[in-house]
Amino acid sequence: MEEAQIQAQIAHLKTLLTGNLFEDGETQQQIYDLKKMLNPAIELQPELDDDECLSCGS
Repeated sequence: MEEAQIQAQIAHLKTLLTGNLFEDGETQQQIYDLKKMLNPAIELQPELDDDECLSCGS
């Protein structure tokens, strides 16, 4: 999958988020998996994620 396709899929998934942590868990996981495809280093260094990963508290 190309980077542009992955970015588009991430953007689409973000539109599906409700703000409810319990309902959004699966969608958040899909977003994270796609982000790891773009930047595998975030798995071991989450601070490299340019998004809100560190803000969620998990």
